[in-house]
Amino acid sequence: MPEISRTHMGGTMRLGLRPTVFEEDSEWSRIRKLYGGATVVWERHRHRYEVNPAYVQRLHTSGMTFIGRDEKGERMQIMELPSRLSTHTATLQND
Repeated sequence: MPEISRTHMGGTMRLGLRPTVFEEDSEWSRIRKLYGGATVVWERHRHRYEVNPAYVQRLHTSGMTFIGRDEKGERMQIMELPSRLSTHTATLQND
């Protein structure tokens, strides 16, 4: 992450509006419905916690569905379990 300094810790988070792009097959998502079915939403992100990209496929295989990612598809922004697996599980990176 080039916008993060490894020498100046604290107060260096990426702030401001950032796009979250919904996956094409996420029309079922309750969160996406809350955004009116939008394909892209802009929110403020802090990214205090992130999903290690090395585990994304394993988590997806286990049932976690990352329906929202950053504009490059590298950072997971929204995870939601399909209603067949859970009735209330969703996580967001928004502030």
